[in-house]
Amino acid sequence: MNNKSILLIAFVIGIFSVLVSTSCNKEKPGKAVITVLDSLNQPVYGATVNLNSDNNPEPGIVKDKKVSDNNGKTYHEFPLECILQVEVSKGILEAPKSNIHIIPGETAELTIKFK
Repeated sequence: MNNKSILLIAFVIGIFSVLVSTSCNKEKPGKAVITVLDSLNQPVYGATVNLNSDNNPEPGIVKDKKVSDNNGKTYHEFPLECILQVEVSKGILEAPKSNIHIIPGETAELTIKFK
């Protein structure tokens, strides 16, 4: 084999490798971290955090419900970009509703405070 053939083969293998590696990359999901605080800015354990698309038109229905941990946090993941309504409650207490914008590959953070 001459040098031109070796260079051509190396070039083709390089291009093929780049195409395969970029086509296999999947976008990371969007994440949401919700922090729930009481009126004294202390974390609220055991609050129900409901993220939903109830205020959005069809066809997509997105819902995720979690309970806050010892640090007052819940962690959520969504594969697609979405704007979700955030509803937080604990017992008879309800926090004011909020919205959060989830973008794939990014982490959105929101703090909800009971009054």
